[in-house]
Amino acid sequence: MLGVLLLLSTSCATNRDVLHPVLTAPVHSIEFASLESDKILMIRQLNPVFMVMGSTGMLLDNLVVEQNNANYEAAAGPVHAACMRVFKSTLMREISSLGYSVHASGKKYWDYYKPSQQELRKQTDGILRIRFKQVGFIAKGLESDYVPSAYVSAELIDPATRQVLYSDRFAIGIDDSIVKMAAMGEGEISSLILPGSNVSYANMKDLLAHPQESRDALVQVAALAARHVAEGLRRKKTPTLMVFEPEIIDRTPFMPSFNEMRERMKH
Repeated sequence: MLGVLLLLSTSCATNRDVLHPVLTAPVHSIEFASLESDKILMIRQLNPVFMVMGSTGMLLDNLVVEQNNANYEAAAGPVHAACMRVFKSTLMREISSLGYSVHASGKKYWDYYKPSQQELRKQTDGILRIRFKQVGFIAKGLESDYVPSAYVSAELIDPATRQVLYSDRFAIGIDDSIVKMAAMGEGEISSLILPGSNVSYANMKDLLAHPQESRDALVQVAALAARHVAEGLRRKKTPTLMVFEPEIIDRTPFMPSFNEMRERMKH
């Protein structure tokens, strides 16, 4: 139904492939597969009561997220759709500026491997598959602010061999403790902070009272996510704030939470 528990329930995930966040293969043309997403905003406060209730808590949490999404989009408009449009248009523009020939036929990723699409596969060097797993506002606890956030998985795949030429998983604005938990199930995840943003909301009432400001913040997150993917296709390494890998989590020193880092940046 939804990917709303993605970042806390990844223990059953199996996608732990080694990432290739910088493209090195000779690629000239890219086919942009249809963008994959849950089509709902993740507006969620991590509630420890739900977490100890097992499957019942997960169901209740899903219902709360669905209601939060409905209330927010009633106030701010179709924000999720706006974020996806901005992400796609920004990414295609950024990739094109790097000299690639970029096409988007609107097909789902697996449709490219149908026999009828053989000629289309021959015309491209790589199929770009983007899974925009979540975008919205996350509060890491009952006393934490809601902050703009996103979680994205990106892959560029050779259509002939299905070799992964480029791959990245990254979170924006999500507290490092949550990203660490997700990394335990999914593998390496880059964690980014939205530069220059001090936008946060004390509760749902506060968030609903600022529809335009919060909408702009999410659109900015979507644009940043697109530029981050494009940087990986630039064929040079770009720094990220921090990277969480399952193999080194036990050796990772304590890191301040996202809220704490944001407060430090204000001073």
